[in-house]
Amino acid sequence: MGSPPVEPGNDGGADAPPLAGRTFASVETHGRSLVAGSAVRLTFGVDGLAAQAGCNTLFGSATWTNGTLVAPVLASTMMACSPELMTQDTWLAELLRSSPALALEGRRLTIGDSTSGLVLVETEA
Repeated sequence: MGSPPVEPGNDGGADAPPLAGRTFASVETHGRSLVAGSAVRLTFGVDGLAAQAGCNTLFGSATWTNGTLVAPVLASTMMACSPELMTQDTWLAELLRSSPALALEGRRLTIGDSTSGLVLVETEA
């Protein structure tokens, strides 16, 4: 098995987790409860990410180095959903754009901190 891919903008060191090609689903949130029956799903590409929180899909370029996720500009699909899901989409977009802390331990990905963030686990593609 070869080395994990190095994400653009990352030096490939221990603080740049190999996320490209991986998808994660939420198992825990901090500072917010998700709408019943919904979940957050993040999929990482070589130089970006796609995220969904129950309604629209957010997508854009991103880097992850030095324990920080940087995704300052995210586009979004524009589906109309319930006000609760629309609010949840906004929360996720704000979290991802805030340059949150990022930590990967095995298949468990933590974004943000104990007051504002989420914990996700890797899913099958």
